[in-house]
Amino acid sequence: MAEKVRLGFVPLVDCAIPVVARSMGFAEQENIDLELVREMSWAAIRDKLSYGVYEAAHLLAGIPIAARLGLGGVPVQHIVVPMALGRGGNAITVSTRLYQRMLEADPAAMHGPRGLSARALKKVIDEDRVAGRPVMSFATVFPFSSHNYELRYWMAAAGIDPDKDVNIGVIAPPRMFDSLRNGWVDGYCVGEPWNQRAVFHGDGVIVALKEDIWPRSPEKVLGVREDWVNSNPDTASALVRALVRAAEWADQPKNRAELAQMLSAEANVGAPFEVLKASLSGRPVLRPGEAPTEVPDRHVFYRYTATFPWLSQGSWVGTQMKRWGQVPADADLNAVVRQVYRPDLYRIAVRDLDVAVPKHDWRVEGVNNADDRAFVGPDSFLDNSIFDPETVS
Repeated sequence: MAEKVRLGFVPLVDCAIPVVARSMGFAEQENIDLELVREMSWAAIRDKLSYGVYEAAHLLAGIPIAARLGLGGVPVQHIVVPMALGRGGNAITVSTRLYQRMLEADPAAMHGPRGLSARALKKVIDEDRVAGRPVMSFATVFPFSSHNYELRYWMAAAGIDPDKDVNIGVIAPPRMFDSLRNGWVDGYCVGEPWNQRAVFHGDGVIVALKEDIWPRSPEKVLGVREDWVNSNPDTASALVRALVRAAEWADQPKNRAELAQMLSAEANVGAPFEVLKASLSGRPVLRPGEAPTEVPDRHVFYRYTATFPWLSQGSWVGTQMKRWGQVPADADLNAVVRQVYRPDLYRIAVRDLDVAVPKHDWRVEGVNNADDRAFVGPDSFLDNSIFDPETVS
C-alpha cells in the first residue's frame, strides 16, 4: 500500500518539482501517494507542517532556520531540509512609473549590468528626500526569504539603506501583481510567474534577476518535520528520490512547454500558459512590448547540484538574518544550519540513483573561477564578494 504524503505548496514556478512528481508518476513509482495542497501564504504552510497537517512542504530556504531559532513570533519548530527544490526564478520588478524615473535619473546605470540598476533607484530616493516626498514602498514574500535578502542586497550594494530609505513589507506572492497595479507598492521581489505577469500586463518592468545578484542564492527547499523523518526514514528517502527524479525531468528543455501547461492548471500555479512558458523557456520579457531576453538558467531544477541542500548556502541565509537584525549577534548560525540542513539524508536517499553528489557539504561561495564551477554553475555575487562559511560564528 502506498504511503500517504501531504505536501503544501505556494503557487510559483518553483513548485514544479512536486507537481511533476505527482503528475508524471515519479511519486507513485516510489510507492508514495502524494497529495498536493495549494496555499497562499508561507506562514500558513510553515504552521500546518509544524502541527502535522502536512508531512512535507515547499518552503522558503530561510523558514526552517528561522523556525529552529523561534523567530517570527512562533515557538521553536523542528523542521529539517533533506533537499533543495531548485534555484533561480526570482526578480525585482518596479512600476512603469518608477522605471521611467530611474531611467531619467541615471541612464548609464539602467543600461549597464542589471545587478547595479539600484544605483538609479538611489538617485530617485535622493531626489524624493530633497523634495520632501514620502518614502517608497517595496514588498517581499516573507521576512525570512531569499527575496527579502536579495532585494536588500541589491539596494545596499548601491548605498540604499533598506531599513531607512524605503519601506519593505510582506505580501503573498499571488497578490504581488495586483498590489503593484493598484499603486499600493512601487516595486517587489518575488518568484515567477508574478514578475512576468506584471510585464505582460504592461504594469511593471523587471530591473534585476536573481541571477544578477547571486545565481547560486538558495531558493526553495523541501521541509519536513524532524520527528516525522525519524519515524519514517524509508518514506522520507522515497519522497526525496521521487522529487529528485522529477527535478531531472523538469530540467530538460524538451519538457518545458509541457511543464508550463501542467503548471497553468488552476490547482497548481493558475497563471496563463504564455506567461509561464516565457519564464520556463529561459526567454523572459523584462520590459512591456520588448523582445525576450535570453537567460538560459532562469530556472534550474536539477543541474548545478540544484537539489543538494548545501550547508554553505544555509549559512549564507543565516548571515543575512544577522546582517539585517533578525538574529541575535551571538547566535551560532553554523550550528543551527547543521541541525536544519541535512545533506546526510539526501545522500542516503539518492545513493542508488545516478545523481552527481558533491564531495563536501560546505564550499566557499562566490569564487567564479573555483575548481568546481562547471559542477555548481555560475557563482558570482553582484559586488564580487566571497562568502566563506568558516568565518561565520
